[in-house]
Amino acid sequence: MTGTCRRRFRAAAAALLCLAGASAAFCADDPVVRGTKLFEKRRYGEAAGVLRPYLSSAGSGVPGQPALILGAAYLKNAVLHRALYRTSLAVHLDYLEKLSGERGRGGSSLADLYLGEALLAAGKPGEAKTRLTKFRAKAGKGTAEEAIASIDLGLCHYRMGEAQKAKGIWTGVDAADPEVKTELAAAYLSAGLGEKASVSMCEEALAALAKSGRKPSMRALKSIVGVYARTGRTEKGLDLLVASDLKAFSRKEILGKDKIIHFYDLALLDALSALYGKASIEWLGKAVADTRTRDAAAYYLEEAYALPGTGGRSPAAADASGAASKMPQSFKDRVAVRKAAERYAAGGKGEAARIWDDFSRKQPADPDLVAEILFACDRVAAGCQDIVGRAAVLAEAGEGKRYRALHFALGRHHLARKEYSKALFHLEAGRDKGNKNKVESNDPELLAALAEAYYRVKKFSEAQEIYFEMSKSVPAVRQIQEALQGIYSREQKSPGDVRIL
Repeated sequence: MTGTCRRRFRAAAAALLCLAGASAAFCADDPVVRGTKLFEKRRYGEAAGVLRPYLSSAGSGVPGQPALILGAAYLKNAVLHRALYRTSLAVHLDYLEKLSGERGRGGSSLADLYLGEALLAAGKPGEAKTRLTKFRAKAGKGTAEEAIASIDLGLCHYRMGEAQKAKGIWTGVDAADPEVKTELAAAYLSAGLGEKASVSMCEEALAALAKSGRKPSMRALKSIVGVYARTGRTEKGLDLLVASDLKAFSRKEILGKDKIIHFYDLALLDALSALYGKASIEWLGKAVADTRTRDAAAYYLEEAYALPGTGGRSPAAADASGAASKMPQSFKDRVAVRKAAERYAAGGKGEAARIWDDFSRKQPADPDLVAEILFACDRVAAGCQDIVGRAAVLAEAGEGKRYRALHFALGRHHLARKEYSKALFHLEAGRDKGNKNKVESNDPELLAALAEAYYRVKKFSEAQEIYFEMSKSVPAVRQIQEALQGIYSREQKSPGDVRIL
Protein backbone atom coordinates (compact mmCIF):
# COMPACT_ATOMS: atom_id res chain seq x y z
CA MET A 1 0.00 0.00 0.00
CA THR A 2 1.44 3.37 -1.02
CA GLY A 3 1.91 6.35 1.29
CA THR A 4 -0.76 8.24 -0.63
CA CYS A 5 -3.26 5.45 -0.14
CA ARG A 6 -2.46 5.30 3.57
CA ARG A 7 -3.31 8.98 3.94
CA ARG A 8 -6.54 8.56 1.99
CA PHE A 9 -7.52 5.71 4.30
CA ARG A 10 -8.10 8.29 7.01
CA ALA A 11 -10.83 10.13 5.13
CA ALA A 12 -13.92 7.91 5.31
CA ALA A 13 -15.17 7.30 1.75
CA ALA A 14 -11.79 8.02 0.15
CA ALA A 15 -10.33 5.39 2.42
CA LEU A 16 -12.84 2.81 1.32
CA LEU A 17 -12.20 3.48 -2.35
CA CYS A 18 -8.45 3.42 -1.82
CA LEU A 19 -8.43 0.04 -0.13
CA ALA A 20 -10.99 -1.30 -2.57
CA GLY A 21 -8.91 -0.32 -5.57
CA ALA A 22 -11.76 1.48 -7.34
CA SER A 23 -11.43 1.66 -11.10
CA ALA A 24 -12.39 4.51 -13.41
CA ALA A 25 -14.64 2.17 -15.37
CA PHE A 26 -16.62 1.22 -12.29
CA CYS A 27 -16.93 4.84 -11.19
CA ALA A 28 -18.87 5.53 -14.37
CA ASP A 29 -21.82 3.69 -12.83
CA ASP A 30 -24.17 6.49 -11.75
CA PRO A 31 -25.84 4.95 -8.64
CA VAL A 32 -22.46 4.10 -7.14
CA VAL A 33 -21.10 7.57 -7.87
CA ARG A 34 -24.14 9.26 -6.33
CA GLY A 35 -24.18 6.94 -3.33
CA THR A 36 -20.47 7.45 -2.71
CA LYS A 37 -20.79 11.23 -2.91
CA LEU A 38 -23.67 11.18 -0.44
CA PHE A 39 -21.60 9.00 1.90
CA GLU A 40 -18.72 11.47 1.65
CA LYS A 41 -21.16 14.22 2.64
CA ARG A 42 -22.19 12.13 5.68
CA ARG A 43 -25.75 11.77 4.39
CA TYR A 44 -25.79 8.12 5.28
CA GLY A 45 -29.50 7.42 4.94
CA GLU A 46 -29.63 9.01 1.50
CA ALA A 47 -26.52 7.10 0.40
CA ALA A 48 -28.15 3.83 1.44
CA GLY A 49 -31.35 4.81 -0.34
CA VAL A 50 -29.44 5.19 -3.61
CA LEU A 51 -27.16 2.17 -3.31
CA ARG A 52 -29.51 -0.49 -1.90
CA PRO A 53 -31.94 -0.69 -4.87
CA TYR A 54 -29.02 -0.93 -7.30
CA LEU A 55 -27.16 -3.59 -5.33
CA SER A 56 -30.28 -5.61 -4.52
CA SER A 57 -31.00 -5.93 -8.23
CA ALA A 58 -27.44 -7.11 -8.85
CA GLY A 59 -28.04 -10.36 -6.98
CA SER A 60 -24.99 -12.51 -6.21
CA GLY A 61 -22.83 -10.46 -8.54
CA VAL A 62 -22.51 -7.50 -6.18
CA PRO A 63 -19.01 -5.99 -6.42
CA GLY A 64 -17.17 -5.45 -3.14
CA GLN A 65 -16.69 -1.71 -3.43
CA PRO A 66 -20.33 -0.53 -3.47
CA ALA A 67 -21.24 -3.22 -0.92
CA LEU A 68 -18.52 -1.78 1.31
CA ILE A 69 -19.85 1.75 1.02
CA LEU A 70 -23.43 0.62 1.60
CA GLY A 71 -22.38 -1.38 4.66
CA ALA A 72 -20.42 1.57 6.03
CA ALA A 73 -23.39 3.90 5.41
CA TYR A 74 -25.69 1.60 7.37
CA LEU A 75 -23.10 1.35 10.14
CA LYS A 76 -22.76 5.11 10.51
CA ASN A 77 -26.54 5.48 10.41
CA ALA A 78 -26.93 2.85 13.13
CA VAL A 79 -24.43 4.60 15.39
CA LEU A 80 -26.12 7.96 14.82
CA HIS A 81 -29.62 6.65 15.55
CA ARG A 82 -28.34 4.97 18.72
CA ALA A 83 -27.00 8.34 19.91
CA LEU A 84 -30.26 10.07 18.98
CA TYR A 85 -32.25 7.42 20.85
CA ARG A 86 -30.28 8.10 24.05
CA THR A 87 -30.89 11.83 23.66
CA SER A 88 -34.58 11.42 22.81
CA LEU A 89 -35.11 9.26 25.86
CA ALA A 90 -33.47 11.84 28.13
CA VAL A 91 -35.41 14.76 26.64
CA HIS A 92 -38.74 12.92 26.66
CA LEU A 93 -38.39 11.87 30.28
CA ASP A 94 -38.20 15.56 31.18
CA TYR A 95 -40.89 16.64 28.72
CA LEU A 96 -43.43 13.93 29.57
CA GLU A 97 -42.90 14.50 33.29
CA LYS A 98 -43.90 18.12 32.75
CA LEU A 99 -46.92 17.11 30.67
CA SER A 100 -48.02 14.55 33.23
CA GLY A 101 -47.81 17.16 35.98
CA GLU A 102 -50.19 19.54 34.25
CA ARG A 103 -53.54 19.20 35.98
CA GLY A 104 -57.01 20.42 35.21
CA ARG A 105 -58.88 20.99 32.01
CA GLY A 106 -55.78 21.53 29.89
CA GLY A 107 -53.98 18.41 31.09
CA SER A 108 -53.03 15.56 28.80
CA SER A 109 -54.76 12.19 29.03
CA LEU A 110 -51.97 10.39 27.14
CA ALA A 111 -48.92 11.72 28.98
CA ASP A 112 -48.85 8.93 31.57
CA LEU A 113 -48.92 6.25 28.87
CA TYR A 114 -45.93 7.68 27.04
CA LEU A 115 -44.11 8.57 30.26
CA GLY A 116 -44.57 4.99 31.46
CA GLU A 117 -43.06 3.71 28.23
CA ALA A 118 -40.13 6.12 28.52
CA LEU A 119 -39.45 5.02 32.10
CA LEU A 120 -39.61 1.38 31.02
CA ALA A 121 -37.08 2.09 28.25
CA ALA A 122 -34.87 3.86 30.81
CA GLY A 123 -34.71 0.69 32.92
CA LYS A 124 -37.16 1.84 35.61
CA PRO A 125 -39.98 -0.72 35.49
CA GLY A 126 -41.22 0.09 38.99
CA GLU A 127 -41.79 3.76 38.19
CA ALA A 128 -43.17 2.84 34.78
CA LYS A 129 -45.68 0.48 36.43
CA THR A 130 -47.03 3.33 38.56
CA ARG A 131 -47.61 5.56 35.54
CA LEU A 132 -49.12 2.85 33.38
CA THR A 133 -51.45 1.67 36.13
CA LYS A 134 -52.65 5.24 36.55
CA PHE A 135 -53.25 5.63 32.82
CA ARG A 136 -54.95 2.25 32.49
CA ALA A 137 -57.44 3.14 35.25
CA LYS A 138 -58.62 6.18 33.28
CA ALA A 139 -58.31 4.85 29.72
CA GLY A 140 -61.41 3.99 27.76
CA LYS A 141 -62.33 0.32 28.07
CA GLY A 142 -61.63 -1.70 24.95
CA THR A 143 -59.51 1.03 23.34
CA ALA A 144 -56.18 0.40 21.65
CA GLU A 145 -54.54 2.69 24.22
CA GLU A 146 -55.83 0.59 27.13
CA ALA A 147 -54.54 -2.59 25.46
CA ILE A 148 -51.14 -1.01 24.78
CA ALA A 149 -50.87 0.12 28.42
CA SER A 150 -51.70 -3.45 29.52
CA ILE A 151 -48.97 -4.87 27.29
CA ASP A 152 -46.44 -2.37 28.67
CA LEU A 153 -47.58 -3.14 32.20
CA GLY A 154 -46.96 -6.82 31.57
CA LEU A 155 -43.45 -5.98 30.42
CA CYS A 156 -42.90 -4.04 33.66
CA HIS A 157 -43.84 -7.11 35.68
CA TYR A 158 -41.62 -9.32 33.53
CA ARG A 159 -38.60 -7.09 34.09
CA MET A 160 -39.32 -7.01 37.79
CA GLY A 161 -39.04 -10.81 37.88
CA GLU A 162 -42.78 -11.50 37.84
CA ALA A 163 -42.97 -13.54 34.63
CA GLN A 164 -46.20 -15.38 35.42
CA LYS A 165 -48.01 -12.15 36.21
CA ALA A 166 -46.79 -10.69 32.92
CA LYS A 167 -48.02 -13.69 30.96
CA GLY A 168 -51.39 -13.49 32.69
CA ILE A 169 -51.81 -9.86 31.62
CA TRP A 170 -50.77 -10.56 28.05
CA THR A 171 -53.13 -13.51 27.77
CA GLY A 172 -56.04 -11.21 28.52
CA VAL A 173 -55.19 -8.68 25.79
CA ASP A 174 -57.47 -8.55 22.75
CA ALA A 175 -54.98 -8.36 19.87
CA ALA A 176 -57.45 -8.04 17.01
CA ASP A 177 -56.27 -4.49 16.29
CA PRO A 178 -53.08 -4.62 14.12
CA GLU A 179 -51.44 -1.94 16.25
CA VAL A 180 -52.09 -3.89 19.44
CA LYS A 181 -51.02 -7.16 17.82
CA THR A 182 -47.62 -5.73 16.81
CA GLU A 183 -47.14 -4.19 20.26
CA LEU A 184 -47.76 -7.59 21.82
CA ALA A 185 -45.39 -9.24 19.34
CA ALA A 186 -42.62 -6.83 20.33
CA ALA A 187 -43.27 -7.50 24.04
CA TYR A 188 -43.13 -11.27 23.52
CA LEU A 189 -39.81 -10.97 21.70
CA SER A 190 -38.41 -8.65 24.38
CA ALA A 191 -39.35 -11.23 27.00
CA GLY A 192 -37.83 -14.08 24.97
CA LEU A 193 -41.13 -15.90 24.64
CA GLY A 194 -40.94 -16.93 21.01
CA GLU A 195 -39.30 -15.48 17.95
CA LYS A 196 -41.54 -17.33 15.49
CA ALA A 197 -44.72 -16.22 17.25
CA SER A 198 -43.60 -12.57 17.21
CA VAL A 199 -42.76 -12.64 13.52
CA SER A 200 -46.03 -14.41 12.70
CA MET A 201 -48.03 -11.80 14.60
CA CYS A 202 -46.31 -8.95 12.75
CA GLU A 203 -46.98 -10.57 9.39
CA GLU A 204 -50.64 -11.16 10.31
CA ALA A 205 -50.95 -7.49 11.22
CA LEU A 206 -49.35 -6.38 7.95
CA ALA A 207 -51.67 -8.65 5.97
CA ALA A 208 -54.73 -7.23 7.74
CA LEU A 209 -53.56 -3.67 7.06
CA ALA A 210 -52.88 -4.41 3.40
CA LYS A 211 -56.32 -5.99 3.02
CA SER A 212 -57.94 -2.82 4.35
CA GLY A 213 -55.73 -0.57 2.25
CA ARG A 214 -53.98 0.99 5.24
CA LYS A 215 -50.33 1.58 6.02
CA PRO A 216 -48.86 0.66 9.41
CA SER A 217 -49.22 3.39 12.03
CA MET A 218 -45.98 4.73 13.51
CA ARG A 219 -46.52 2.61 16.61
CA ALA A 220 -47.05 -0.52 14.54
CA LEU A 221 -44.08 0.38 12.34
CA LYS A 222 -41.64 0.71 15.23
CA SER A 223 -42.81 -2.63 16.66
CA ILE A 224 -42.53 -4.48 13.34
CA VAL A 225 -39.16 -2.96 12.46
CA GLY A 226 -37.87 -3.84 15.93
CA VAL A 227 -39.05 -7.46 15.59
CA TYR A 228 -37.64 -7.82 12.08
CA ALA A 229 -34.30 -6.28 13.10
CA ARG A 230 -33.89 -8.70 15.98
CA THR A 231 -34.96 -11.80 14.06
CA GLY A 232 -32.75 -11.45 10.99
CA ARG A 233 -35.43 -10.14 8.62
CA THR A 234 -33.41 -7.10 7.71
CA GLU A 235 -34.52 -6.68 4.10
CA LYS A 236 -38.20 -6.86 5.06
CA GLY A 237 -37.63 -4.18 7.65
CA LEU A 238 -35.81 -1.94 5.19
CA ASP A 239 -38.59 -2.42 2.63
CA LEU A 240 -41.14 -1.18 5.17
CA LEU A 241 -39.15 2.00 5.75
CA VAL A 242 -39.11 2.95 2.07
CA ALA A 243 -42.76 4.00 2.09
CA SER A 244 -42.77 5.39 5.65
CA ASP A 245 -42.58 8.96 6.91
CA LEU A 246 -40.14 8.66 9.78
CA LYS A 247 -40.85 12.14 11.09
CA ALA A 248 -44.52 11.34 11.68
CA PHE A 249 -46.00 11.30 15.18
CA SER A 250 -47.78 8.40 16.87
CA ARG A 251 -50.72 10.16 18.52
CA LYS A 252 -52.22 13.67 18.41
CA GLU A 253 -54.09 15.13 21.33
CA ILE A 254 -56.10 18.37 20.98
CA LEU A 255 -56.45 20.13 24.32
CA GLY A 256 -57.73 23.47 23.14
CA LYS A 257 -57.85 25.92 20.27
CA ASP A 258 -54.11 26.61 20.41
CA LYS A 259 -52.89 23.51 22.24
CA ILE A 260 -52.10 20.43 20.21
CA ILE A 261 -49.65 17.82 21.49
CA HIS A 262 -47.91 15.27 19.32
CA PHE A 263 -46.65 12.07 20.92
CA TYR A 264 -43.86 10.01 19.36
CA ASP A 265 -42.69 6.43 19.77
CA LEU A 266 -39.19 6.65 21.23
CA ALA A 267 -38.54 3.00 20.43
CA LEU A 268 -38.56 3.88 16.72
CA LEU A 269 -35.02 5.25 17.00
CA ASP A 270 -33.94 2.13 18.88
CA ALA A 271 -35.51 -0.11 16.23
CA LEU A 272 -33.91 1.86 13.39
CA SER A 273 -30.48 1.59 15.01
CA ALA A 274 -30.85 -2.18 15.41
CA LEU A 275 -32.07 -2.59 11.82
CA TYR A 276 -29.30 -0.46 10.31
CA GLY A 277 -26.74 -2.30 12.42
CA LYS A 278 -27.88 -5.68 11.09
CA ALA A 279 -27.92 -4.30 7.53
CA SER A 280 -24.36 -3.05 7.92
CA ILE A 281 -23.17 -6.50 8.95
CA GLU A 282 -24.89 -8.17 6.00
CA TRP A 283 -23.40 -5.81 3.40
CA LEU A 284 -19.97 -5.60 5.00
CA GLY A 285 -19.97 -9.40 5.02
CA LYS A 286 -20.41 -9.32 1.24
CA ALA A 287 -17.53 -6.85 0.95
CA VAL A 288 -15.26 -9.09 3.04
CA ALA A 289 -15.73 -11.84 0.45
CA ASP A 290 -14.07 -9.61 -2.17
CA THR A 291 -10.28 -9.59 -1.77
CA ARG A 292 -10.14 -5.98 -3.01
CA THR A 293 -12.34 -4.72 -0.19
CA ARG A 294 -11.61 -7.29 2.50
CA ASP A 295 -9.35 -5.09 4.63
CA ALA A 296 -11.62 -2.06 4.86
CA ALA A 297 -14.73 -4.22 5.35
CA ALA A 298 -13.05 -6.18 8.16
CA TYR A 299 -12.20 -2.93 9.93
CA TYR A 300 -15.78 -1.66 9.78
CA LEU A 301 -17.18 -5.07 10.75
CA GLU A 302 -15.32 -4.81 14.04
CA GLU A 303 -17.19 -1.60 14.76
CA ALA A 304 -20.52 -3.05 13.61
CA TYR A 305 -20.30 -6.05 15.91
CA ALA A 306 -19.70 -3.73 18.86
CA LEU A 307 -23.14 -2.18 18.36
CA PRO A 308 -25.93 -3.17 20.79
CA GLY A 309 -28.27 -5.79 19.40
CA THR A 310 -25.99 -7.28 16.74
CA GLY A 311 -25.18 -10.42 18.70
CA GLY A 312 -21.43 -9.91 18.91
CA ARG A 313 -18.57 -10.69 16.58
CA SER A 314 -18.84 -14.00 14.74
CA PRO A 315 -15.92 -16.41 14.15
CA ALA A 316 -16.06 -15.50 10.46
CA ALA A 317 -15.65 -11.84 11.30
CA ALA A 318 -12.72 -12.67 13.57
CA ASP A 319 -11.03 -14.62 10.79
CA ALA A 320 -11.59 -11.80 8.32
CA SER A 321 -10.12 -9.27 10.71
CA GLY A 322 -7.07 -11.42 11.35
CA ALA A 323 -6.52 -11.88 7.62
CA ALA A 324 -6.53 -8.14 6.93
CA SER A 325 -2.76 -8.01 6.50
CA LYS A 326 -2.77 -4.92 4.26
CA MET A 327 -4.54 -2.76 6.82
CA PRO A 328 -2.31 0.11 8.02
CA GLN A 329 -0.81 -0.48 11.46
CA SER A 330 -2.72 2.44 12.98
CA PHE A 331 -5.98 0.78 12.07
CA LYS A 332 -4.80 -2.64 13.26
CA ASP A 333 -4.14 -0.96 16.60
CA ARG A 334 -7.68 0.40 16.68
CA VAL A 335 -9.08 -3.06 15.96
CA ALA A 336 -7.00 -4.40 18.87
CA VAL A 337 -8.50 -1.71 21.11
CA ARG A 338 -12.02 -2.81 20.15
CA LYS A 339 -11.21 -6.45 20.78
CA ALA A 340 -9.90 -5.49 24.22
CA ALA A 341 -13.37 -4.14 24.99
CA GLU A 342 -14.75 -7.60 24.22
CA ARG A 343 -12.25 -9.10 26.66
CA TYR A 344 -13.25 -6.56 29.29
CA ALA A 345 -16.95 -7.41 28.88
CA ALA A 346 -16.14 -11.13 29.08
CA GLY A 347 -14.36 -10.71 32.43
CA GLY A 348 -10.81 -10.04 31.31
CA LYS A 349 -10.75 -6.55 32.80
CA GLY A 350 -7.10 -6.54 33.84
CA GLU A 351 -5.86 -7.69 30.43
CA ALA A 352 -8.04 -5.14 28.61
CA ALA A 353 -6.90 -2.32 30.88
CA ARG A 354 -3.23 -3.18 30.23
CA ILE A 355 -3.79 -3.16 26.46
CA TRP A 356 -5.52 0.22 26.57
CA ASP A 357 -2.89 1.68 28.86
CA ASP A 358 -0.03 0.51 26.63
CA PHE A 359 -1.65 1.92 23.50
CA SER A 360 -2.42 5.24 25.22
CA ARG A 361 1.29 5.65 26.06
CA LYS A 362 2.45 4.82 22.54
CA GLN A 363 4.75 7.41 20.95
CA PRO A 364 4.37 9.39 18.85
CA ALA A 365 0.86 9.87 20.22
CA ASP A 366 -1.96 9.09 17.79
CA PRO A 367 -5.06 11.15 18.74
CA ASP A 368 -7.33 8.87 16.68
CA LEU A 369 -6.08 5.82 18.55
CA VAL A 370 -6.52 7.49 21.95
CA ALA A 371 -10.06 8.49 20.91
CA GLU A 372 -10.77 4.85 20.03
CA ILE A 373 -9.57 3.81 23.50
CA LEU A 374 -11.95 6.29 25.15
CA PHE A 375 -14.86 5.08 23.02
CA ALA A 376 -14.04 1.48 24.00
CA CYS A 377 -13.76 2.33 27.69
CA ASP A 378 -17.11 4.11 27.68
CA ARG A 379 -18.80 1.33 25.71
CA VAL A 380 -18.09 -1.21 28.47
CA ALA A 381 -18.36 1.31 31.34
CA ALA A 382 -14.69 1.03 32.30
CA GLY A 383 -13.21 3.88 34.35
CA CYS A 384 -9.98 4.55 32.45
CA GLN A 385 -9.45 7.80 34.36
CA ASP A 386 -5.66 7.82 33.87
CA ILE A 387 -6.19 7.48 30.13
CA VAL A 388 -8.81 10.25 30.20
CA GLY A 389 -6.28 12.51 31.88
CA ARG A 390 -3.59 11.80 29.29
CA ALA A 391 -6.11 12.24 26.50
CA ALA A 392 -7.13 15.67 27.82
CA VAL A 393 -3.49 16.82 27.91
CA LEU A 394 -2.96 15.55 24.36
CA ALA A 395 -6.15 17.23 23.07
CA GLU A 396 -5.40 20.59 24.65
CA ALA A 397 -1.86 20.60 23.26
CA GLY A 398 -2.96 19.80 19.70
CA GLU A 399 -4.69 21.83 17.03
CA GLY A 400 -6.56 21.23 13.81
CA LYS A 401 -8.68 18.49 12.26
CA ARG A 402 -6.37 15.75 13.51
CA TYR A 403 -7.63 16.25 17.06
CA ARG A 404 -11.38 16.50 16.38
CA ALA A 405 -12.09 12.83 17.06
CA LEU A 406 -10.21 13.03 20.35
CA HIS A 407 -12.19 16.08 21.46
CA PHE A 408 -15.38 14.24 20.50
CA ALA A 409 -14.40 11.20 22.56
CA LEU A 410 -13.59 13.37 25.57
CA GLY A 411 -16.79 15.37 25.15
CA ARG A 412 -18.96 12.27 25.00
CA HIS A 413 -17.13 10.81 28.01
CA HIS A 414 -17.89 13.89 30.13
CA LEU A 415 -21.45 14.12 28.81
CA ALA A 416 -22.19 10.59 30.01
CA ARG A 417 -20.91 11.60 33.45
CA LYS A 418 -23.03 14.77 33.54
CA GLU A 419 -19.92 16.97 33.49
CA TYR A 420 -21.53 19.37 31.09
CA SER A 421 -19.01 22.23 31.13
CA LYS A 422 -16.17 19.87 30.22
CA ALA A 423 -18.35 18.15 27.64
CA LEU A 424 -19.21 21.44 25.94
CA PHE A 425 -15.57 22.54 25.89
CA HIS A 426 -14.42 19.44 24.05
CA LEU A 427 -17.43 19.02 21.77
CA GLU A 428 -17.23 22.63 20.62
CA ALA A 429 -13.49 22.22 20.08
CA GLY A 430 -14.17 19.17 17.92
CA ARG A 431 -16.64 20.99 15.68
CA ASP A 432 -15.77 22.73 12.41
CA LYS A 433 -15.89 26.40 13.33
CA GLY A 434 -16.70 27.64 9.84
CA ASN A 435 -19.52 25.15 9.22
CA LYS A 436 -20.53 24.53 12.79
CA ASN A 437 -23.79 22.63 12.28
CA LYS A 438 -23.33 21.19 8.78
CA VAL A 439 -23.24 17.39 8.65
CA GLU A 440 -21.04 17.66 5.54
CA SER A 441 -18.31 19.19 7.72
CA ASN A 442 -18.90 17.46 11.07
CA ASP A 443 -19.41 13.97 12.41
CA PRO A 444 -23.22 13.79 12.88
CA GLU A 445 -22.74 11.82 16.09
CA LEU A 446 -20.61 14.66 17.48
CA LEU A 447 -23.36 17.12 16.58
CA ALA A 448 -25.93 14.92 18.32
CA ALA A 449 -23.80 14.84 21.47
CA LEU A 450 -23.28 18.61 21.32
CA ALA A 451 -27.02 19.22 20.94
CA GLU A 452 -27.66 17.08 24.02
CA ALA A 453 -25.02 19.02 25.96
CA TYR A 454 -26.66 22.30 24.95
CA TYR A 455 -30.00 20.93 26.12
CA ARG A 456 -28.53 19.90 29.47
CA VAL A 457 -27.37 23.48 30.14
CA LYS A 458 -30.65 24.91 28.78
CA LYS A 459 -29.21 26.41 25.62
CA PHE A 460 -32.33 25.45 23.71
CA SER A 461 -31.78 27.63 20.64
CA GLU A 462 -28.31 26.19 20.03
CA ALA A 463 -29.65 22.64 20.35
CA GLN A 464 -32.55 23.28 17.96
CA GLU A 465 -30.22 24.81 15.37
CA ILE A 466 -28.30 21.54 15.27
CA TYR A 467 -31.44 19.43 15.07
CA PHE A 468 -32.81 21.59 12.26
CA GLU A 469 -29.72 20.87 10.15
CA MET A 470 -29.77 17.17 11.04
CA SER A 471 -33.47 16.86 10.20
CA LYS A 472 -32.66 17.50 6.53
CA SER A 473 -31.14 14.02 6.30
CA VAL A 474 -32.41 12.28 9.48
CA PRO A 475 -36.22 12.69 9.56
CA ALA A 476 -36.75 10.79 12.83
CA VAL A 477 -34.96 13.59 14.71
CA ARG A 478 -38.32 15.38 14.61
CA GLN A 479 -39.36 13.67 17.83
CA ILE A 480 -36.50 15.35 19.71
CA GLN A 481 -37.25 18.73 18.15
CA GLU A 482 -40.88 18.71 19.30
CA ALA A 483 -40.11 17.51 22.82
CA LEU A 484 -37.41 20.14 23.19
CA GLN A 485 -39.80 22.82 21.94
CA GLY A 486 -42.39 21.63 24.46
CA ILE A 487 -39.94 21.91 27.36
CA TYR A 488 -38.81 25.35 26.28
CA SER A 489 -42.31 26.75 25.91
CA ARG A 490 -43.35 25.45 29.33
CA GLU A 491 -40.24 26.73 31.08
CA GLN A 492 -40.66 30.16 29.48
CA LYS A 493 -44.45 30.16 29.96
CA SER A 494 -44.83 31.25 26.34
CA PRO A 495 -44.95 29.77 22.84
CA GLY A 496 -41.15 30.19 22.77
CA ASP A 497 -38.77 31.46 20.15
CA VAL A 498 -37.28 28.10 19.23
CA ARG A 499 -39.52 27.13 16.37
CA ILE A 500 -39.44 23.94 14.33
CA LEU A 501 -39.33 24.63 10.62
